Amino acid sequence: MAHFGCLSDKTPCFADWKLVNALKKYAVLIYSICLLGSTQAWALDIDSLVRQRLSQDGTLLDLSGLRIKTAGAEALARMDVLKGVTTLLLQSNWIKHTGMEALAQSPYLANLKHLDLWGNLLGDLGVQALVESPHLKNLETLKLWKNEVGEDGIQLMAESKNFSHLKILLLNDNLITPQGVAFLAKSKSFPELNVLSLYSNEMGDEGAVSLARSQNLPNLTHLYLGQNNLTDMGAVELIKSRNFPGLVLLDLIQNHLGEATFKAVFKFNRDHKIQIITR
Repeated sequence: MAHFGCLSDKTPCFADWKLVNALKKYAVLIYSICLLGSTQAWALDIDSLVRQRLSQDGTLLDLSGLRIKTAGAEALARMDVLKGVTTLLLQSNWIKHTGMEALAQSPYLANLKHLDLWGNLLGDLGVQALVESPHLKNLETLKLWKNEVGEDGIQLMAESKNFSHLKILLLNDNLITPQGVAFLAKSKSFPELNVLSLYSNEMGDEGAVSLARSQNLPNLTHLYLGQNNLTDMGAVELIKSRNFPGLVLLDLIQNHLGEATFKAVFKFNRDHKIQIITR
Protein backbone atom coordinates (compact mmCIF):
# COMPACT_ATOMS: atom_id res chain seq x y z
CA MET A 1 0.00 0.00 0.00
CA ALA A 2 2.94 2.31 0.61
CA HIS A 3 3.64 2.37 -3.13
CA PHE A 4 0.25 3.95 -3.77
CA GLY A 5 0.11 6.02 -0.62
CA CYS A 6 0.10 9.30 -2.48
CA LEU A 7 -3.22 8.46 -4.15
CA SER A 8 -4.98 9.97 -1.16
CA ASP A 9 -3.00 13.23 -1.25
CA LYS A 10 -4.64 16.39 -2.58
CA THR A 11 -1.84 16.83 -5.15
CA PRO A 12 -1.37 13.77 -7.40
CA CYS A 13 2.12 12.35 -7.47
CA PHE A 14 3.96 10.71 -10.38
CA ALA A 15 2.78 7.24 -9.32
CA ASP A 16 -0.84 8.45 -9.54
CA TRP A 17 -0.43 9.55 -13.16
CA LYS A 18 1.29 6.28 -14.11
CA LEU A 19 -1.67 4.36 -12.71
CA VAL A 20 -4.20 6.64 -14.41
CA ASN A 21 -2.48 6.29 -17.79
CA ALA A 22 -2.25 2.53 -17.39
CA LEU A 23 -5.97 2.35 -16.60
CA LYS A 24 -6.80 4.51 -19.63
CA LYS A 25 -4.82 2.24 -21.95
CA TYR A 26 -6.49 -0.81 -20.44
CA ALA A 27 -9.94 0.74 -20.91
CA VAL A 28 -9.20 1.53 -24.57
CA LEU A 29 -7.98 -2.04 -25.11
CA ILE A 30 -11.09 -3.55 -23.51
CA TYR A 31 -13.36 -1.24 -25.54
CA SER A 32 -11.61 -2.24 -28.79
CA ILE A 33 -11.95 -5.92 -27.96
CA CYS A 34 -15.63 -5.49 -27.09
CA LEU A 35 -16.27 -3.51 -30.29
CA LEU A 36 -14.60 -6.17 -32.42
CA GLY A 37 -16.44 -8.88 -30.55
CA SER A 38 -19.73 -7.05 -31.02
CA THR A 39 -19.17 -6.76 -34.79
CA GLN A 40 -18.27 -10.44 -35.06
CA ALA A 41 -21.25 -11.36 -32.89
CA TRP A 42 -23.58 -9.38 -35.15
CA ALA A 43 -22.21 -11.21 -38.18
CA LEU A 44 -22.83 -14.54 -36.47
CA ASP A 45 -26.30 -13.49 -35.27
CA ILE A 46 -27.36 -12.21 -38.69
CA ASP A 47 -26.12 -15.38 -40.34
CA SER A 48 -28.22 -17.44 -37.95
CA LEU A 49 -31.29 -15.19 -38.33
CA VAL A 50 -31.09 -15.23 -42.11
CA ARG A 51 -30.97 -19.01 -42.23
CA GLN A 52 -33.97 -19.19 -39.88
CA ARG A 53 -36.08 -16.58 -41.66
CA LEU A 54 -35.23 -17.10 -45.31
CA SER A 55 -38.06 -18.74 -47.23
CA GLN A 56 -37.47 -22.22 -48.60
CA ASP A 57 -37.19 -20.98 -52.15
CA GLY A 58 -34.76 -18.25 -51.06
CA THR A 59 -36.82 -15.34 -52.40
CA LEU A 60 -38.29 -13.88 -49.17
CA LEU A 61 -36.34 -12.70 -46.13
CA ASP A 62 -38.28 -11.28 -43.18
CA LEU A 63 -36.16 -9.68 -40.44
CA SER A 64 -38.87 -7.32 -39.23
CA GLY A 65 -38.79 -6.09 -35.64
CA LEU A 66 -35.46 -7.67 -34.70
CA ARG A 67 -33.60 -4.39 -34.10
CA ILE A 68 -30.58 -5.48 -36.05
CA LYS A 69 -29.49 -1.82 -36.21
CA THR A 70 -26.78 -0.50 -38.49
CA ALA A 71 -24.21 -3.15 -37.56
CA GLY A 72 -26.67 -5.87 -38.47
CA ALA A 73 -27.49 -4.21 -41.80
CA GLU A 74 -23.79 -3.97 -42.62
CA ALA A 75 -23.31 -7.66 -41.82
CA LEU A 76 -26.39 -8.56 -43.87
CA ALA A 77 -25.06 -6.69 -46.90
CA ARG A 78 -22.05 -9.02 -47.05
CA MET A 79 -24.07 -12.25 -47.29
CA ASP A 80 -24.12 -13.92 -50.70
CA VAL A 81 -27.16 -15.97 -49.67
CA LEU A 82 -29.17 -12.84 -50.59
CA LYS A 83 -28.58 -13.36 -54.30
CA GLY A 84 -31.99 -14.92 -54.81
CA VAL A 85 -33.95 -12.60 -52.49
CA THR A 86 -36.64 -10.57 -54.24
CA THR A 87 -38.53 -9.45 -51.09
CA LEU A 88 -36.67 -8.02 -48.08
CA LEU A 89 -38.62 -6.96 -44.99
CA LEU A 90 -36.66 -4.81 -42.53
CA GLN A 91 -39.38 -3.11 -40.51
CA SER A 92 -38.49 -1.52 -37.16
CA ASN A 93 -34.79 -2.33 -37.08
CA TRP A 94 -33.29 1.04 -36.06
CA ILE A 95 -31.17 1.11 -39.22
CA LYS A 96 -29.45 4.46 -39.83
CA HIS A 97 -28.14 5.90 -43.07
CA THR A 98 -24.79 4.10 -42.83
CA GLY A 99 -26.62 0.78 -42.70
CA MET A 100 -28.60 1.78 -45.78
CA GLU A 101 -25.36 2.72 -47.52
CA ALA A 102 -24.02 -0.80 -46.95
CA LEU A 103 -27.22 -2.42 -48.24
CA ALA A 104 -27.41 -0.12 -51.25
CA GLN A 105 -23.88 -1.06 -52.30
CA SER A 106 -24.41 -4.80 -51.87
CA PRO A 107 -24.21 -6.63 -55.22
CA TYR A 108 -26.17 -9.49 -53.64
CA LEU A 109 -29.38 -7.43 -53.67
CA ALA A 110 -29.46 -6.81 -57.41
CA ASN A 111 -32.58 -8.99 -57.81
CA LEU A 112 -34.56 -7.20 -55.10
CA LYS A 113 -38.06 -6.10 -56.11
CA HIS A 114 -39.82 -5.42 -52.80
CA LEU A 115 -38.10 -3.50 -50.00
CA ASP A 116 -39.82 -2.66 -46.71
CA LEU A 117 -37.91 -0.21 -44.50
CA TRP A 118 -40.83 0.90 -42.33
CA GLY A 119 -39.89 2.44 -38.99
CA ASN A 120 -36.14 2.89 -39.32
CA LEU A 121 -33.90 5.96 -38.97
CA LEU A 122 -32.75 6.54 -42.53
CA GLY A 123 -33.39 10.26 -42.92
CA ASP A 124 -32.48 12.05 -46.13
CA LEU A 125 -28.96 10.60 -46.11
CA GLY A 126 -30.41 7.09 -46.14
CA VAL A 127 -32.59 8.02 -49.09
CA GLN A 128 -29.51 9.37 -50.85
CA ALA A 129 -27.81 6.00 -50.45
CA LEU A 130 -30.89 4.32 -51.88
CA VAL A 131 -31.19 6.52 -54.96
CA GLU A 132 -27.46 6.29 -55.71
CA SER A 133 -27.38 2.50 -55.50
CA PRO A 134 -25.95 0.82 -58.60
CA HIS A 135 -27.85 -2.37 -57.74
CA LEU A 136 -31.36 -1.42 -56.53
CA LYS A 137 -32.81 -0.57 -59.93
CA ASN A 138 -35.59 -3.15 -60.16
CA LEU A 139 -37.70 -2.16 -57.16
CA GLU A 140 -41.46 -2.47 -57.58
CA THR A 141 -42.40 -1.82 -53.94
CA LEU A 142 -40.68 0.64 -51.61
CA LYS A 143 -41.95 1.31 -48.09
CA LEU A 144 -40.24 4.23 -46.38
CA TRP A 145 -42.97 4.77 -43.81
CA LYS A 146 -41.77 6.68 -40.72
CA ASN A 147 -38.12 7.30 -41.63
CA GLU A 148 -37.69 11.04 -41.05
CA VAL A 149 -37.61 11.67 -44.80
CA GLY A 150 -37.87 15.36 -45.65
CA GLU A 151 -37.82 17.69 -48.61
CA ASP A 152 -34.22 16.92 -49.58
CA GLY A 153 -34.84 13.19 -49.62
CA ILE A 154 -37.92 13.57 -51.80
CA GLN A 155 -36.03 15.76 -54.25
CA LEU A 156 -33.34 13.08 -54.53
CA MET A 157 -35.99 10.45 -55.26
CA ALA A 158 -37.68 12.68 -57.81
CA GLU A 159 -34.41 13.10 -59.70
CA SER A 160 -33.35 9.44 -59.54
CA LYS A 161 -33.44 6.91 -62.37
CA ASN A 162 -33.74 3.96 -60.00
CA PHE A 163 -37.54 3.94 -59.77
CA SER A 164 -38.70 3.40 -63.33
CA HIS A 165 -40.31 0.06 -62.34
CA LEU A 166 -41.76 1.22 -59.01
CA LYS A 167 -45.46 0.44 -58.56
CA ILE A 168 -45.98 1.03 -54.82
CA LEU A 169 -44.44 3.91 -52.85
CA LEU A 170 -45.39 4.40 -49.20
CA LEU A 171 -44.10 7.58 -47.54
CA ASN A 172 -46.42 7.77 -44.53
CA ASP A 173 -45.43 9.58 -41.33
CA ASN A 174 -42.48 11.52 -42.66
CA LEU A 175 -41.60 15.22 -42.92
CA ILE A 176 -42.76 15.91 -46.46
CA THR A 177 -43.64 19.54 -47.17
CA PRO A 178 -45.62 21.13 -50.02
CA GLN A 179 -42.32 21.63 -51.85
CA GLY A 180 -41.50 17.96 -51.40
CA VAL A 181 -44.84 17.00 -52.94
CA ALA A 182 -44.16 19.43 -55.79
CA PHE A 183 -40.91 17.56 -56.50
CA LEU A 184 -42.89 14.32 -56.78
CA ALA A 185 -45.58 15.89 -58.94
CA LYS A 186 -43.07 17.32 -61.43
CA SER A 187 -40.94 14.17 -61.57
CA LYS A 188 -40.91 11.77 -64.50
CA SER A 189 -39.15 9.13 -62.41
CA PHE A 190 -42.29 7.13 -61.52
CA PRO A 191 -43.99 6.23 -64.82
CA GLU A 192 -45.43 2.92 -63.55
CA LEU A 193 -46.52 4.04 -60.07
CA ASN A 194 -49.93 2.64 -59.07
CA VAL A 195 -50.06 3.29 -55.31
CA LEU A 196 -48.82 6.45 -53.60
CA SER A 197 -49.30 7.07 -49.89
CA LEU A 198 -48.37 10.37 -48.26
CA TYR A 199 -50.52 9.83 -45.19
CA SER A 200 -49.58 11.95 -42.17
CA ASN A 201 -47.20 14.47 -43.68
CA GLU A 202 -47.21 18.26 -44.05
CA MET A 203 -48.35 18.75 -47.64
CA GLY A 204 -51.36 21.03 -47.05
CA ASP A 205 -53.51 22.42 -49.86
CA GLU A 206 -50.47 23.60 -51.79
CA GLY A 207 -49.17 20.05 -52.05
CA ALA A 208 -52.62 18.74 -52.97
CA VAL A 209 -52.90 21.22 -55.83
CA SER A 210 -49.45 20.20 -57.11
CA LEU A 211 -50.54 16.57 -57.23
CA ALA A 212 -53.91 17.34 -58.80
CA ARG A 213 -52.24 19.22 -61.64
CA SER A 214 -49.49 16.66 -62.25
CA GLN A 215 -49.50 14.84 -65.57
CA ASN A 216 -46.65 12.54 -64.58
CA LEU A 217 -48.62 9.91 -62.64
CA PRO A 218 -51.05 8.57 -65.26
CA ASN A 219 -51.11 5.02 -63.89
CA LEU A 220 -52.06 5.93 -60.33
CA THR A 221 -54.88 3.76 -58.96
CA HIS A 222 -54.67 4.41 -55.20
CA LEU A 223 -53.83 7.75 -53.58
CA TYR A 224 -53.67 8.09 -49.77
CA LEU A 225 -53.53 11.66 -48.45
CA GLY A 226 -55.09 11.41 -45.00
CA GLN A 227 -53.95 13.62 -42.12
CA ASN A 228 -52.23 16.27 -44.22
CA ASN A 229 -53.98 19.48 -43.13
CA LEU A 230 -56.05 19.64 -46.30
CA THR A 231 -59.09 21.91 -46.52
CA ASP A 232 -61.87 22.07 -49.10
CA MET A 233 -59.61 23.93 -51.53
CA GLY A 234 -57.06 21.13 -51.88
CA ALA A 235 -59.60 18.32 -51.64
CA VAL A 236 -61.91 19.72 -54.33
CA GLU A 237 -58.95 20.28 -56.66
CA LEU A 238 -58.01 16.60 -56.30
CA ILE A 239 -61.56 15.37 -56.79
CA LYS A 240 -62.00 17.40 -59.96
CA SER A 241 -58.62 16.44 -61.42
CA ARG A 242 -58.65 14.52 -64.71
CA ASN A 243 -54.99 13.56 -64.53
CA PHE A 244 -55.56 10.16 -62.87
CA PRO A 245 -57.78 8.27 -65.33
CA GLY A 246 -57.22 4.91 -63.62
CA LEU A 247 -57.83 6.08 -60.04
CA VAL A 248 -60.11 3.78 -58.03
CA LEU A 249 -59.48 5.10 -54.50
CA LEU A 250 -58.78 8.56 -53.08
CA ASP A 251 -58.28 8.59 -49.31
CA LEU A 252 -58.70 12.02 -47.66
CA ILE A 253 -59.50 10.99 -44.08
CA GLN A 254 -58.56 13.06 -41.03
CA ASN A 255 -58.32 16.37 -42.86
CA HIS A 256 -60.25 19.62 -42.36
CA LEU A 257 -62.97 19.05 -44.91
CA GLY A 258 -66.34 20.76 -45.10
CA GLU A 259 -69.48 21.07 -47.18
CA ALA A 260 -67.70 21.99 -50.42
CA THR A 261 -65.77 18.72 -50.39
CA PHE A 262 -68.85 16.62 -49.67
CA LYS A 263 -70.77 18.32 -52.49
CA ALA A 264 -67.87 17.68 -54.87
CA VAL A 265 -67.77 14.02 -53.84
CA PHE A 266 -71.53 13.63 -54.37
CA LYS A 267 -71.42 15.27 -57.79
CA PHE A 268 -68.34 13.35 -58.87
CA ASN A 269 -69.70 9.97 -57.78
CA ARG A 270 -72.74 10.30 -60.01
CA ASP A 271 -70.55 9.88 -63.07
CA HIS A 272 -67.51 7.94 -61.81
CA LYS A 273 -66.80 4.71 -59.99
CA ILE A 274 -64.09 5.99 -57.65
CA GLN A 275 -64.13 5.39 -53.92
CA ILE A 276 -63.46 8.68 -52.14
CA ILE A 277 -62.96 8.38 -48.38
CA THR A 278 -63.38 11.60 -46.41
CA ARG A 279 -64.02 10.46 -42.83
